Amino acid sequence: MARVRLAHLRRTPGATIAIVSIGVILTVMIVAPMLFSKGASELNVFLANQGPGSHHWLGTDNLGRDILKRLLVATRLSIGLALIATSLSAVFGFALGGGAAVLPQRVRPIALRFIDMMLAFPALLVAIFVGAIIGPGATGATLGVGIAGSFYVARVASTLAISVTNREYVVAARVLGVRRSTLLTRYILANTADSLVVVITATIANAIVFLSALSFLGLGVQSPQIDWGQMLTQGVQQFYLTPVAALAPAIAIALTALSFGFAGDALARLLNPLLWTAGGSERPEPQHAPASSGRQPVPVSLRQLDDEPVLDVSELFVSAPSNGTTVDIVSDVSFSVARGEILGIVGESGSGKTTIANAIAQLIQYPAVAQGTIRLCGSDLSELSSKQRDRLLGTSVATVFQDPLAALNPALRIGTQVTESARFHQGLSRGTAIARAIDLFREVHLPAAEHQIRRYPHELSGGMRQRTTIAMGLMNRPALLIADEPTTALDVTIQAQIMDILQSINRTHGTAMVMISHNLALIGQNCHRILITYAGRIVEELPADDLSDAHHPYTRGLVGSVPDMSQPLNLPLTQIPGSVPDIHARPSGCAFHPRCPLAEPICGSEVPPLLGRNGRRRVACWVANSDLTSSQPR
Repeated sequence: MARVRLAHLRRTPGATIAIVSIGVILTVMIVAPMLFSKGASELNVFLANQGPGSHHWLGTDNLGRDILKRLLVATRLSIGLALIATSLSAVFGFALGGGAAVLPQRVRPIALRFIDMMLAFPALLVAIFVGAIIGPGATGATLGVGIAGSFYVARVASTLAISVTNREYVVAARVLGVRRSTLLTRYILANTADSLVVVITATIANAIVFLSALSFLGLGVQSPQIDWGQMLTQGVQQFYLTPVAALAPAIAIALTALSFGFAGDALARLLNPLLWTAGGSERPEPQHAPASSGRQPVPVSLRQLDDEPVLDVSELFVSAPSNGTTVDIVSDVSFSVARGEILGIVGESGSGKTTIANAIAQLIQYPAVAQGTIRLCGSDLSELSSKQRDRLLGTSVATVFQDPLAALNPALRIGTQVTESARFHQGLSRGTAIARAIDLFREVHLPAAEHQIRRYPHELSGGMRQRTTIAMGLMNRPALLIADEPTTALDVTIQAQIMDILQSINRTHGTAMVMISHNLALIGQNCHRILITYAGRIVEELPADDLSDAHHPYTRGLVGSVPDMSQPLNLPLTQIPGSVPDIHARPSGCAFHPRCPLAEPICGSEVPPLLGRNGRRRVACWVANSDLTSSQPR
């Protein structure tokens, strides 16, 4: 792998220039003080202010010292102090900016505004201020430049980090209980390193200039030490006599800044695995994967359904502020999932399916607020401390997202990502965790499991990535698996294989599942029970076997819109007129009544209650429940 990176580095534009120029600079930093220190400090007033010649290639300064030797000797201190100052800027800046990105949503704006406030002060002014407090010299100048540059790095780091924190692989890591420090280093730093390294190499160039400016002002390096800034100060004073004395350090500063710029571009490409692994083999989905065989869920025993549920949601509301008021995204949702049961949630886009799943996994983003009771494995999440809640969610809940490529960290190898949660929560050694991951890869029919451990997500096909996310979710043997549109991005054949895998996991481990999809036929074939959601509410709950006998008009419309091979060819599919209402303009009463062909006057004025019918069925419809609500005015 190292050879692949080096080969890619050689092909990178400007890499050769960067390697040669940085090599020359490092050589001069090491060798020049050993060879030329005496000549650089030797005074000879009789040779003062001489121009370039055979004995002094760049001439002499006002004290007769050789300008070239002084320039070479000053390289170590000039570059060294710049590297130290840049290191301070990088460490403080990323800790401040990246840390702000992983802070709670309520606190994050305060940290960001502090960074913006400090950026309002010119960096050179901050460096001068710090240098003046500490006192003239290399220490004060280095600290001043390092602190001044840290706010610039912090702002860039916070912007890059915030763009990463909302991606699905970071959300998945939070569900698995990954600590914030790990999120900051493995997930945020790893995925912003290529951009940050460009910023940091540019900061090196700025640091050289700022340190030279402080020396020019008398706050930097003091005699008898020399750096390029001090040489520039002295050279400007005798510019009309020996212009080379000022031009030489100025050119050295410019060329060094340019060299680090080339190096930054080359390192950025080297740190991005998407670039240096380009052209690698993306293996197609194997054709010999197990085929679907009329997928039917295994019946859940009555004993399992009577046991305490794995998940019990009661009176769940999710609301968010909007235009000076509060709107409900999800309203009064209650359901439970037993061990070994597969619950499907179906509805059009905007019906609240994913919001319900996010509320279960505690992923509702501020300023939205989730209220209600969520009991997981017998524990009320609202009664647990933050650490207890994170551990329970990390070990008992797994989430499979719609886009497996977005759910996997592109900067980490598959093996690192899959084993991370188990190593953190269960204290497994790396070898034990890798062995378990390989076993799970085989269970989800991922070919060449040992080989996949060392690959990056973009080197896998779509079906292989989805199998990987399923295996990653199973590492802690969760009691509940939430699958949010797990097959939408896949073709029909791979969809069937993924559903077979989920059913096999359900049978083998007794894992409870909440499966979200727009595909009613897929849910009907693979789930025990189905919730139909509309405009943030459950409008019907029924066993999957009774789907053809649905009561709610919306459910009937969804069922009628699914193609059926037994349906006469001359009959069109059912179409539900209109669309799901916007959360800001939901109609009064039953939200479905403007689209409902059976709507009655009461439907437009009162919200229908979700009433139980025939054991495990519930319906929220004035018309369907007319026999149960005959006392209501119609």
